[in-house]
Amino acid sequence: MTQGKWTPTISSGSAPKYLALASSIEQAIESGDLQPNERLPTNRELSQLFGVTIATVTKAMAVAARKGLIVAQVGSGTFVRGSSERAADAEALDLSLNILPDNIVGKELATLIQSQSPALLAQSVFGYGSYVPTSSHAERAVAWMSTFGAQAQVAHTLLTVGVHQGLMAAFHALLNPGESAICEDVTYTGIKRIASYRNVTLLGVRCDASGMVPEDLEERLKQGNAKVVVITSALHNPTTATLPRARREAIARLCREHDAYLIEDGINMPLMGGQIPSVSSFAPERSIFLTGYSKCVSSGFRLGYAVVPPALLDTFHEALVSTQWIGPRLYADMAEQMLASGLIDEFARAHRTEARVRYERASRILTGIRPTATPGYHAWVDAPAGPVGENIAMQALRLGVKVSPAAHFAVSADASVPGASYRISLGACQNLADLERALTILAGIEAQHQSIVSTLI
Repeated sequence: MTQGKWTPTISSGSAPKYLALASSIEQAIESGDLQPNERLPTNRELSQLFGVTIATVTKAMAVAARKGLIVAQVGSGTFVRGSSERAADAEALDLSLNILPDNIVGKELATLIQSQSPALLAQSVFGYGSYVPTSSHAERAVAWMSTFGAQAQVAHTLLTVGVHQGLMAAFHALLNPGESAICEDVTYTGIKRIASYRNVTLLGVRCDASGMVPEDLEERLKQGNAKVVVITSALHNPTTATLPRARREAIARLCREHDAYLIEDGINMPLMGGQIPSVSSFAPERSIFLTGYSKCVSSGFRLGYAVVPPALLDTFHEALVSTQWIGPRLYADMAEQMLASGLIDEFARAHRTEARVRYERASRILTGIRPTATPGYHAWVDAPAGPVGENIAMQALRLGVKVSPAAHFAVSADASVPGASYRISLGACQNLADLERALTILAGIEAQHQSIVSTLI
């Protein structure tokens, strides 16, 4: 390849080098220094041109590929994506966003909005909202949380603008910049973003099909580098693992023994239902429990609850106010009505039924989907056996399907899932026909790989 007008450089800002490298490629494409269909140097050549490691280049190329800037062709190299290909990407079947289908309870939510008097609706939308729920709302919320194993007290319950804000506030309450927190070694990307924003280092703990392994957590805690454990106890994002009761008890016991605090993301517990107690219920005095409605009502229904021990209530509340001055009044008013009328339970049942239909359909089409007893709206596809010559997510993207590769969720390079594994959203497509079309494309990639492996054997 001839470099043409492109002179590779990395800006001297504070961004990680791999992001700066990806940005340099993007800027070169936008300026025309790199032309559509132009072949890029090899990763080794790029590492020499930019003065970085090959690992850094590999991460940068993954970022550029996710943005649809480049495409790898087996045996030929990596090329700037053509303009027509980028247009096709915009129309891709997007299974990368872990969201709910809008049409399951959409009519009911519209009816609920329309039933509000204009005056009360305006007050809910434009009036001041507190993060402290009304006593009637708190009582109903506490009763609702008890139906899926979360123990709470009215005086210890605050509202949040979704679980993500709750996670941000928990990090603020428990961690100073420069400190470390322990989490699953593959974790929700929001946790990675919050840790980066707060300048907190994440230390991964090995997971298996049942979630975080307590023995590995104990080894991490013994090292004394972190006093905060962040965990997703049910339908873990991305792997769908759900911690059994024995592990929940063990994790809570280890936090007590090592004087560590626990942040529990229970966003999927309402969708799962059931009565396995939350991890936090085994050590409530050192736990922040978070849950909400975005996985059992609607992705945009941004209301959550935080159950916070008394010693942390003031600090946690201050963190909420610091991130958003006004609390979620509209959502809080609607949630209280839905709790009182039983609509929340109806919505959860409807989503539970739809999620199972989609999961079972996906399992029939894709052989690599990891089994889960109570499915939600995302599924984990384990890496196929044998060598994988090209990133499966990139192969899928070229064929018009977007998925989230394991690298998105890995806390470190030695995560406990193979790099060729990936997560798919079962709720991103509004209808089963589009979902089946996307899954069939992925199944074709799976079958092609199996054919190659059998030939090698």
